[in-house]
Amino acid sequence: MFRRRFLRTSIGAGCAPLLAHGAAAQGTDYPNTTIKLIVPFAAGSATDNAARHVADRLTKAWKVGVVVDNKPGANGFIAAQAAQQSKPDGYTIFVTSNTAMASNVAMFKSLPYDPIEGFEPISLIGYAPVFLLAHPSLEAKTLQELIALAKSKPGKLNWGAGSASTRIAGEMLRSKAGIDITYVPYRSTPLALQDLMAGHLNLSFGDPVTSTPQIKAGTVRCLGVTNNGRYPLTPDIPTMIEQGLAGYELSSWTAVFVPKGLPRPVYDKLRAEVVKAIGDPEYVETQARNGAVVRPTTPEEMRKIQLEEIRIYREIMKTAGIEPE
Repeated sequence: MFRRRFLRTSIGAGCAPLLAHGAAAQGTDYPNTTIKLIVPFAAGSATDNAARHVADRLTKAWKVGVVVDNKPGANGFIAAQAAQQSKPDGYTIFVTSNTAMASNVAMFKSLPYDPIEGFEPISLIGYAPVFLLAHPSLEAKTLQELIALAKSKPGKLNWGAGSASTRIAGEMLRSKAGIDITYVPYRSTPLALQDLMAGHLNLSFGDPVTSTPQIKAGTVRCLGVTNNGRYPLTPDIPTMIEQGLAGYELSSWTAVFVPKGLPRPVYDKLRAEVVKAIGDPEYVETQARNGAVVRPTTPEEMRKIQLEEIRIYREIMKTAGIEPE
């Protein structure tokens, strides 16, 4: 009798981890501990802004801790590598931009992570054009005045960028306008913007979410938008194209990815809640006021956007004569 009772107890104990693992695989107990959102840029960036909103909504929906882990630097290498190497269990999420997942592919010969095979897309969060920004003291009030000024002072004006995407925006300006302006690298867009406002930079490139409040406050001036037509959320700012730089079109986007291999039930549960979070009317309105359009996508649509962006950036690099680093 003792032997039978021991066997029953042993079998039950042995099955417990299997049953727990099965529950996890089915997503029935997900989430039951803290979730981490890795962001490749510093606090205050557009990507960080989106991540913190998602974190807040997931916390309220699931009653678990959701923290934002900012890992700026190296054009997103550090954050992307950490995200890809994390366990695919739904407790590490990568909230990123087209810098880490698209433009880096064109900008660099090799990456310490695989933006395609190493990740699964959850959804696009939002997109916006890139703004060409100038310090208010700069004599140029328009893009054409800037080009004339730069040509009269070759190598004297400088410009800052905090991501591969904004770096390419600057290289496009140099190439298409035929001007010599000095590049100053930054770890993130907000840091470049801070130095622009302080007068340490003449020019910078940034996203609307980060830049619009400063444009409205008059601490920086926007000389052009990299949209194909007037951007609906900033209709008073002329595009680079209409100011004479044909084909100057770029966009920035923010999206959610997870490490490849996430169990499907966990993936589906996470995706449903993320889409719900970014569809919150209050968030959509806030982003619109700041100059960004919120647009959830299917995973398939997100992957297509990513691959098309890689193709576009490679084409831009080739046209501008920029060799991958």
